[in-house]
Amino acid sequence: MPPRNTDTPSRHARFASAHPPEVAAARLALMVQRRGILPPREEAMIGRVSEDRVVLEHHVPRTRNAFKPVFVGRFAREGRGAVLAGRFAMHWSVRIFLAFWFGFGVLWTGSVLAMAVAGTPRAWLLLPVGAVLLLIGVGMVALGRSLARTDIAWLSARIAAALDAPPAD
Repeated sequence: MPPRNTDTPSRHARFASAHPPEVAAARLALMVQRRGILPPREEAMIGRVSEDRVVLEHHVPRTRNAFKPVFVGRFAREGRGAVLAGRFAMHWSVRIFLAFWFGFGVLWTGSVLAMAVAGTPRAWLLLPVGAVLLLIGVGMVALGRSLARTDIAWLSARIAAALDAPPAD
């Protein structure tokens, strides 16, 4: 197993609390703003909190980043306290979009290669289109991740503070 990069926070997360799940969920809910029609004007943790499902994201005013990580997890009873276990990932709709984007790029490139092998004249002229599609997709993901590079640490700190305990690894 390769060594883990300690500069990048883990995508999987566990946050321990000395409080039972219902109290821990209530404590976390107090620090979370619900998503409304108008976004908050200040930096905030927004989302939904219940014992069964927690969905949180870092809101930065005047910015939009579909590629930012969203925490999805749930509370579980552990001894006298609770643990909020989940993971940070891109929103499911963004993952579906990227699957279509990269799938179309690969399909385009494969089709052009098949046409070139079949002897279609000048088919090779269309080959750069597939490469450009794939490069644009990689660039979008890289830019989105770089803009959200501190979101996991920011959310983790707020969640741990709300639960009144450091993250349990």
